[in-house]
Amino acid sequence: MSAESAPTLPTKVSLRVPATTANLGPAYDTLGMAMSIFIELTVEVSDEFSMEVTGEGSEHISRGADNMIVETCRIAFEYAKKPMPPLKFTMHNNIPYRCGCGSSSAAAAAGFVAGMTLSGLTMETQSTEALLSVISKIEGHPDNAAPAIYGGIQLGYKRDDGSVMTYRVPTPPNLSIVLFVPHKLMKASTHVTRELVPQTVSLSDAIHNISGTAILTLALATGELRLLKDASDCLHEQQRSSTLYPHYNACAKAAREAGAVYAFLSGAGPTVCALVTGRRGDLLVQPEEERKAERVAEAMVRAAGAAGVAGRAIITVPSDLGVHLSGTTCIRPDIQYTSI
Repeated sequence: MSAESAPTLPTKVSLRVPATTANLGPAYDTLGMAMSIFIELTVEVSDEFSMEVTGEGSEHISRGADNMIVETCRIAFEYAKKPMPPLKFTMHNNIPYRCGCGSSSAAAAAGFVAGMTLSGLTMETQSTEALLSVISKIEGHPDNAAPAIYGGIQLGYKRDDGSVMTYRVPTPPNLSIVLFVPHKLMKASTHVTRELVPQTVSLSDAIHNISGTAILTLALATGELRLLKDASDCLHEQQRSSTLYPHYNACAKAAREAGAVYAFLSGAGPTVCALVTGRRGDLLVQPEEERKAERVAEAMVRAAGAAGVAGRAIITVPSDLGVHLSGTTCIRPDIQYTSI
């Protein structure tokens, strides 16, 4: 490479990372999907450290060095064997906070990739999945980390040697996502929600979830979403909802009755996620009779309210994009990087 085209490290980077919904019912710790709801982050070299946070959950998010984004950015500089300079972090969060929509995975990916870009670090993302391994280790689960990094629907798993891998499962066309999100924070700590999942299960329950995961993956890959009615879980959803989320069963049932092809607990909850098929586009330009997602959203809010849990609905779509730059200084003088 000539001196004129040598990499120049940027002093400012802006990026976006999608929300994710994990498990998708029976595929516990295995499948995850990126959604078109984003953390937006700008990090720039400054004279002193600062952290500005706006948006969802901003009243609960730390502005200090213990913020997940700051911590993972520092880890990236450590991997690059460079000291992290004073940085100004500016984050706007659109992802429901601590609701099972992958806000921690998005934060981990955002901070680490920002640190990679500013430090000049590169990592393997195919044969060894080094980036996924790092984010999974920080956040804990590849089913959230993989779609946050790569977008789409990702099948994440560990090899016998402990390494983490992921492969994309096709996303059915014209798919809308309806989320019911409680107004109040309901989610217990990750430790508590995982303790509700049994460590040992009967052979019949294991077979149930194995077949459910196979049906789920087949339905998504082929677009035969009518199969989803048979992709149910018996390992974690009822265990969590019976203890923590009194709205789940009523909300999921109402979603299906209103036209959703599938409904499940998003991650560890309390958000309930429903999948809706049909023409996809801006809801506001759809004729009334085509607004199936809107009807599902209304039904979910009513059912949860009747169960004593007030909340709101969010209508979105899958995101093909994982973490991506939305703006940066030139990494190479001869190539311009701009928004995707």
